[in-house]
Amino acid sequence: MLRYRRIAFVACAISLLVVVAHVGVAFWAQSEFTQPEGIVATQAFSFAEEGKLYYDLKQYPYTVCAYMPLFYGLLAGLYKLGIPLLLAGRLISILALAGIGSLIWKILLLYTGERLYAWTGLALAGMTQLLLGWGMVGQVDMLATALSIASFYLYARFEVLGEATLDWAALFAIAGLFTKQTVVAAPLAIFILLWLVDWRKALRFGVLVGVVGGGIVLGLNVLMDGRFLLNTVKANLNPFALYKLRLPMEYMLIVLSPLILILVAGLRPSLEMKLKSPFVYLGFASLVFLGTSAKVGADSNYLIETSVLLIVCACCSLRALDLFSLLARGSKSWVTLLILPLAIYGVQNLRVASSGLSNRIEREAKFRVQVEGVRPYLAGSGRVLSTDTNALLRAGRRLEVETLIYRLLVEAGRVDGAEVLRDIEQSHFETILLYDDLQKTPDPDPEIPRLAAAQMDAIRQHYLLVAQLDGPNLNGLYIYQPKSSIVQ
Repeated sequence: MLRYRRIAFVACAISLLVVVAHVGVAFWAQSEFTQPEGIVATQAFSFAEEGKLYYDLKQYPYTVCAYMPLFYGLLAGLYKLGIPLLLAGRLISILALAGIGSLIWKILLLYTGERLYAWTGLALAGMTQLLLGWGMVGQVDMLATALSIASFYLYARFEVLGEATLDWAALFAIAGLFTKQTVVAAPLAIFILLWLVDWRKALRFGVLVGVVGGGIVLGLNVLMDGRFLLNTVKANLNPFALYKLRLPMEYMLIVLSPLILILVAGLRPSLEMKLKSPFVYLGFASLVFLGTSAKVGADSNYLIETSVLLIVCACCSLRALDLFSLLARGSKSWVTLLILPLAIYGVQNLRVASSGLSNRIEREAKFRVQVEGVRPYLAGSGRVLSTDTNALLRAGRRLEVETLIYRLLVEAGRVDGAEVLRDIEQSHFETILLYDDLQKTPDPDPEIPRLAAAQMDAIRQHYLLVAQLDGPNLNGLYIYQPKSSIVQ
């Protein structure tokens, strides 16, 4: 077994080097990795500077604070301490990623009882491109997942060791839900698992999560005159499109399939060894993923929790099949062949992680050139309307309209677009930044940030294209200014 402990140690060391490389790029980069990262940062900026969060969407700024308040509060607090917004968000996610790695280790120690499988889980997590990619982004996903996994870990301590940790599990579940409202898999799994053994404890857990969490939600909504639920629920119901499932499904088939193969191979013996709890949690996480990831605006971040649990369950399957003992004895059992999908998973993820790192470095270089090019157009005191949040964030400008979500709400008739249309027609915006060349047929992709059709027509009538800057997104930025100011 010593040989395989050394292999696991080397794999963990490689994982650590990959993580350090990603962390280094996250600290170096000055521009957003994803557009939601920039949007969340601008919203946290308003919260820190003006004390405003969750808007009524009847007046400027037309931006939906789509997430729960915990991440916004932490981000605003770190900004107040002098940490730049993007870096502050990334620090939160990096710490959450470290927490997830630690929790994978602890959960596997509880359920497998052997450090070798815990080391294996930790190595797999450190190599997983999905975790590395999103673990460096200042969005809510990693913190929400870490809190959710922590809730399950506390339940596992109750189940395996008999410790009185269920109330703490409920509190961490609530904290997760107040980071991202869709991380419901852990509390649902814990409730069902408890119900199977002690319905009284299940009810206590459910009441604690439901009453405390629900009470805070209703209280915040009353204090904010309905704006809280308007932002986090009503305005957050983006249209669903089945084509959105294609990319995450391809990711599962190409990248996660080795873990799925191992999980299936060891499912029956895992259940016989009473290792069912992580599998139940995985089942609920998969259902949540399938139910939420097809909406417009969703990305691979919706697969984070499922990926973490696939790692845990795959390692439980390996333990149930006794892989490393069979390998140590030189067994000819088919089980020993499962070392191959493990190796394939590691190599494939390291390859994708390396490519992702190169892409981020390349995007940052393009962003830096674009930011310098757009700087003169944002130097004045006039109002700016921009589909590109990075330009606003880097210039310290206010986000007046979050164009993608705003357009979806206007098209659905849930927000009145008249005020923005009037301001465009009256040339109240000194500069407008778009991803579209208004003289060409627009790309029909519904996820490209742009305004509603009537507002785009108004820009076409009252503004002129004054510059086009290359950049990492689409064909770069198209800069428009009022015809009246150019004529004068």
